[in-house]
Amino acid sequence: MSKSITYTLNNFQGNTGSFYADLGSFTDSILSKTDAETESFVNDFRTFIEKERIETLRSQNEYLLEFLMIGIYWWNYSGNASATKNIAKNLLKVLYIQRKKFPQYKAKIDKLRGCLAYLLLEKHRQNISESYNYHGLNSLLNWLSASGEFNEEVLRLKNWKAFCMLKNADYLSAFIKKAIRLAEKFTEEANYTLGIYVENLAEFHQKSKTDYKYREDYFFVNRSRDEYFLNMFAAEILNRELKKNFIKTSKKIVLLPTCMRKQPATFCNAKSDGKELVCTSCSDECNIGKVSSEMKKLGITSYLIPHSSDFSKFLVKWKDCQDTSLIGVACVLNLITGGYEMKRLNISSQCVFLNYCGCKKHWDKEGFPTSLNLNQLRKIVEKPVSKAESFALV
Repeated sequence: MSKSITYTLNNFQGNTGSFYADLGSFTDSILSKTDAETESFVNDFRTFIEKERIETLRSQNEYLLEFLMIGIYWWNYSGNASATKNIAKNLLKVLYIQRKKFPQYKAKIDKLRGCLAYLLLEKHRQNISESYNYHGLNSLLNWLSASGEFNEEVLRLKNWKAFCMLKNADYLSAFIKKAIRLAEKFTEEANYTLGIYVENLAEFHQKSKTDYKYREDYFFVNRSRDEYFLNMFAAEILNRELKKNFIKTSKKIVLLPTCMRKQPATFCNAKSDGKELVCTSCSDECNIGKVSSEMKKLGITSYLIPHSSDFSKFLVKWKDCQDTSLIGVACVLNLITGGYEMKRLNISSQCVFLNYCGCKKHWDKEGFPTSLNLNQLRKIVEKPVSKAESFALV
């Protein structure tokens, strides 16, 4: 069994086949158990989106996912949000913008953000807020934005905030309470079905609450158990909804994080093709080399992405590209953000989980190579056989 810090998709036989089957079954179960009240709130929101022409209408399941996000984030962060003054939230938002605007000062700004984020956003943590109203929702979204860890999620939930602005107090109270109850039921079932894959998380959090104090990534590494489940569920939903457009594109590109490689950056033989780093398959023992070699057989290019912060820079190049799809590979906690960003940029995409996290930046002082399920990647990139083609093969 591979080294596990917070989660591992490997079972005790050392493969991840059971995880993807479990996730698929879990997702089907959650979708089949959506009750009438939940569907009513989601349908009200869909009507609002369509009437106001805010965006091309998405699927029912995608909006259900967003409603679930409200419940989980309310449960986890509304107490922090209610205890944090607006001036503190605004200050941290400004600092986050500055680190993007002036990358040469990123290290210094992040150090300051880490200290202030803990002191202003976390230190005065309270229990779940009972302000089940527009003010409470607005406060929560401002807190999420100030943390710097939920940028794409906040963009999606701002539409819900606009929707809630038009509703009366009774409606909003019922709406938020229902989102929380949905989150509770979701988490209860996820613990039963997917809990085995996050067994080490509690032990990690015992140390991270103190060891990561004042660090810029404090909120990232301390994401709760239900948020791991949320990201797993979200990835499955988005993969299903985006599959049709993904299949249509003629070109596929796999984005592999450099935490997968065997050698450190100074010894990696990856070369630039004028766009990004491309693996040269210099070692049969390197996980990036293994994946790149297999994808090359299918006519698919594999690019190396040094860190999740570089992911956004890479994606801009493929905005609105009609003939190319991207397959993003990342650890569980990055999947919602990455999936939403690719969809916002009108990029056809799919995603695959890393089997476990192990990068030096966030999880391990030394760092160790991560991996993915190659069979799962093959299922995603290989073109499905049509009925006509299947008859021809008989």
